Amino acid sequence: MKYTIKDDVQHGIKILRSEFIAFLYRVESAEEAQNALRKHQAEYSNATHNCYAYVLGYDAEIQYYSDAGEPGGTAGKPILNSLLRNDLSGVLAIVTRYYGGIKLGVKGLIDAYTQATTEAIALAILLEYQSYIYYSLMCDYSFLATLRHQMVTIGAMEIEVDYAEGVRMSVRVPQNQSEGFREFLDGYKALGRLDFQTEDI
Repeated sequence: MKYTIKDDVQHGIKILRSEFIAFLYRVESAEEAQNALRKHQAEYSNATHNCYAYVLGYDAEIQYYSDAGEPGGTAGKPILNSLLRNDLSGVLAIVTRYYGGIKLGVKGLIDAYTQATTEAIALAILLEYQSYIYYSLMCDYSFLATLRHQMVTIGAMEIEVDYAEGVRMSVRVPQNQSEGFREFLDGYKALGRLDFQTEDI
């Protein structure tokens, strides 16, 4: 079983005068992870390093990490391994380092980045990870109440709604509910009540 975090987490440690601050962000796509990373890097632009890793997908099929200037293999991979060891997905982990003037060596860096990330994870409230299917829906106003009732029943979420001549809606559906929801959509599409397509997120 995979888990994600309920809320963002921040946790710092000090090792030989260097400060390592681990941040955990909940993300649902590579684009969201990159946006969060850019925002973090701008906010902590005075740091010596902002090393990171993220994992996405129910099978952790998307994995990415960066040492961000630290010696190869000493930062990004230990952060990633900490996420994987704890069965986390949908999480971006960034460890911001402020150098304290004493070199830690390869093993010291690996241990420091691992410790900061692992301790941050220990502070997180974990939730069962759920992957999602995204739909773009189009329907008449007369069908909107029926559609929303079905969405509430399966735990689907409206992402964006555009009210014009008809209703256009982007919807996020839990993957384990997607098959039944697709049957619902197919049935009403055949009756001419709505139209839909899946979205790539």
